[in-house]
Amino acid sequence: MPRDHAQVISNYGRRRVQHDIWENLSRKDEVLAALEEIASQNRLDEHQIGLARILRFRESHTLLHAALECATKIERSSDILIAEALNVLVAQDLPVSIRSSAANALGHLISHRPIRADSDFDLEMVIESMAHVLRKSESRSLKKALFNAIGLASSRRPRNDCKPRLPGKRFEV
Repeated sequence: MPRDHAQVISNYGRRRVQHDIWENLSRKDEVLAALEEIASQNRLDEHQIGLARILRFRESHTLLHAALECATKIERSSDILIAEALNVLVAQDLPVSIRSSAANALGHLISHRPIRADSDFDLEMVIESMAHVLRKSESRSLKKALFNAIGLASSRRPRNDCKPRLPGKRFEV
């Protein structure tokens, strides 16, 4: 994995303070109900900090799956949510199903991230980390999710940008 992955997470994992409605994540049913309500009201974009916090909370795989599913409905993604989804993807102690969901979420989040000139968030490093996991993974389902996610994430960049090298492919321009 690129050595800068840890820097991506540490730089963006706790940068902004935003209202978090999920005070006690161990109350899984309450959190799931709140997620469902927020999703039905199309207000997920307003609660990305809370979603990122759920992704850091590894005690409930059900909550991880739900938060990653919600992440695929975000319209204007934030750096912190992308960073935490990447953190889930690279966590080898999590089940492949959760890591595959994280890959799917990352593809969506990166493709829905507003382009901001003032941002120093390194999306290239995120995509390189995804490509690294793709090369190292033995799981067919995770590889498929990552391949699709990298393709989706790469589609948001300008045409003259270089795309990361995928296994078995040349460096594309």
